[in-house]
Amino acid sequence: MVNGFSLMRRGAGPLLAWPVRRSGGLGVVSALAMVAAAAIPVSAQEAGAGPQLSHGMVNVDGRDRPYAFYVSTKAKPDAFNYVVFALPDNGQTAEDFARQSGWAKLAEDQGFAVIFPEAVDKAWSSKSGGEDAYLDALWDYAQGRLAPPGGLQRAGGPPPGAGGRRGPPGGGEGGPPGGARGPGPGAQGGGPGPARAEGGEGGGGAPRRGPMGVPHWFAFEYITGSGVGGRIAQEFAVGHPGRFAAVATLNGVPFRGTYRQGDERAQDYLQYMRADKAVPPVYKALKKDVPVSLWMFNSGSTPNQTLAANYWKRADRVAAAPSNRTIGGFKTAVWSDPSNSAQQVRITGMPGAASYDPAMTSAIWNDFFGHVGRWTSSPNGDLGAAMSEAEVDKAFDVQTMTVDGVTYKYYVKTPSNWRPGKSLAVVMSLHGANYPAWQYLSQIKMHEVGEKEGFITVYLNADHQRWDFTAPETRDVKLIGQVREAVLKKYGADPGRVYLQGFSFGSGMTLMTGLTHPQWFAAISPNSGIGDYSPEVMTWIAELKRKQDIRMPTIVVYGDVDSAASLDALIPARDVMQHAIDNERAYNHLAETDRTEKYDSPYTAPYDILVPGGKLLQTGVDARYPKGRFKTWEYTSADSKPLNLFSLVWVTDMSHGGDPRQAQIEWDYFKQWRRNPDGSLTHIATAAPKAGKAAKSKKG
Repeated sequence: MVNGFSLMRRGAGPLLAWPVRRSGGLGVVSALAMVAAAAIPVSAQEAGAGPQLSHGMVNVDGRDRPYAFYVSTKAKPDAFNYVVFALPDNGQTAEDFARQSGWAKLAEDQGFAVIFPEAVDKAWSSKSGGEDAYLDALWDYAQGRLAPPGGLQRAGGPPPGAGGRRGPPGGGEGGPPGGARGPGPGAQGGGPGPARAEGGEGGGGAPRRGPMGVPHWFAFEYITGSGVGGRIAQEFAVGHPGRFAAVATLNGVPFRGTYRQGDERAQDYLQYMRADKAVPPVYKALKKDVPVSLWMFNSGSTPNQTLAANYWKRADRVAAAPSNRTIGGFKTAVWSDPSNSAQQVRITGMPGAASYDPAMTSAIWNDFFGHVGRWTSSPNGDLGAAMSEAEVDKAFDVQTMTVDGVTYKYYVKTPSNWRPGKSLAVVMSLHGANYPAWQYLSQIKMHEVGEKEGFITVYLNADHQRWDFTAPETRDVKLIGQVREAVLKKYGADPGRVYLQGFSFGSGMTLMTGLTHPQWFAAISPNSGIGDYSPEVMTWIAELKRKQDIRMPTIVVYGDVDSAASLDALIPARDVMQHAIDNERAYNHLAETDRTEKYDSPYTAPYDILVPGGKLLQTGVDARYPKGRFKTWEYTSADSKPLNLFSLVWVTDMSHGGDPRQAQIEWDYFKQWRRNPDGSLTHIATAAPKAGKAAKSKKG
């Protein structure tokens, strides 16, 4: 149970669980023994040298290897924190590089975390890929130990309405094994809060056990390095392109033999992001086909630099000609993918005596890393542009709403064609757990569809980034209703064309709120998280339907390797998704029935799968999925004039995330519906194209 809302059934795994790392599926180093060390005090640093680093130890193939890290005291306990891996040059310690580059000081100022891998005796391996096992171990292990000095404590204790039981560090249903990872945006079971550190790391003083670690996620991880450390960083990115969104180096390029790895299959890390997923992806990418944004600062010009630039230009599918810009004070040539600005190769020429200094660090963070994410929308993720919180505050109309003494924040974006007195539709959007609205909006980009289609977008932010859908009249439900009324009043929006959309934890909130307060919305879209109702909700719905047989058009978008899917990327019979469809059938009087059939799995004993009874459409054709990525089952009502009151969109090769075309798919469904003052629905005659057709792309 999560806040009283049942989202799990035994045998299927949690719908809103943390990303779980599996050694076999994720290529973690074989025979890797991971050992947590007590915090190692760092020797006193000169005054003004910057924040004090903490140290830890990881064991790789029987050998202890140190690393250092710094976590800002401003790190958030209830939001995803960015993580940068910063590799020093030969001859430097982590402290040397932290002082020279200013990465730890910038992390403190900006509120993120830095991991400083350390070379043996200050000298990195002279072999191509010689440090891959060490970096792989750090990526998998050290991040679960990230905590500021003294640990990360939530002010005032757990947030009201957070609900859910908190399991032991790294344990419990839905929790990451060994505390190795922070939660995804729909954490439950093992604890809706962040992963916890183990072994006493996290400070520069005496050992402490179990400080709470900072939450972080696959989307916001980056790697950089100076000199030979830059070479190591790029080599790791070539061999593990799905790990980081971007890489930046000074005078560091791979050995030529490194690029042979480009012809190997990519690891498909996100295909196995959820527990008990076994089926390989339909799209089998090579490493050289997985984009990683790159910024190279080079002193002089060498054939190896040209080779590196050309490798990444191909991977990022950039245009032939660059644009010349001055970025953070550095004159830079920028090659970009015309269809995705986040896929970039940047090259900056530097003087021969250039060093990796705070000016370079500031430019890399403020003008590069902080603006790109690797969204969890495909087996190796997809790069996408991301806005900083400050940029979101500037670009959106930021409003507040106080409900029962708690003040909430929400963001409004009106399309450029809006004028006072012009009545437009509204899409309200709810983020996942630990995934604040200002971060989530860069993934879903509903406001970009709003600009194109002419509707108002509203992103609501939950208290402590978690929604409470325990019952039909929680404080969060009141918030949604009051924000709806405020937007209608301030912007003159159309009360009959208000729609609700949500992801993960926000999906549970969307579903419950939409079905218990259908008069507020013309249609809803709960995505990447769905389940049964609490007893209070069921009682409320029964009473509501007794008074008026109101309907709620619903479209669910769900990845076929997310938690509710079977390990074969199918829909299990008699499980969470089947219950959700049955609930929709009862609420909306759907005519079609489903059937079950025995599936002879290559990975486990035969089991029953659900064959949906709705009309099947295959859409979303692109270069990766020539047969279409989206399977959409359309269910219709058992009325004299049947209406498509429920659609299930099953997305190939997607775990806990969202396809870049998802916002358009949802809007194409939404815009067919209007809620009348008496609660009845009008199906707008000029219906939208089928999901996916209006958003075809040459790329996924």
